[in-house]
Amino acid sequence: MKIIKFTALWCADCIVMRAAWREIVEKFPGVEIVEYDFDDQKEKAKELGAAKVPFNIFYDKAGNEIARIEGMQNKSDLIRLIEENIDN
Repeated sequence: MKIIKFTALWCADCIVMRAAWREIVEKFPGVEIVEYDFDDQKEKAKELGAAKVPFNIFYDKAGNEIARIEGMQNKSDLIRLIEENIDN
């Protein structure tokens, strides 16, 4: 599984979610998480359709997109999404 995250230093929701993402990284060490700064990676954001932050794209092991999540998310919802798809 792979997760692409777009965040920004000025994004209040991104700052709030940092602790949740640290816990997720520890809980799922086999999940590849790639983080892009929205301001520094504008072309990548445009390419992947990230219009605002926080923005996350989840991919299964085969590289198929399984979810796009925009805005602040509950940590337990993110964990549930990963657990439901980690072996796919």
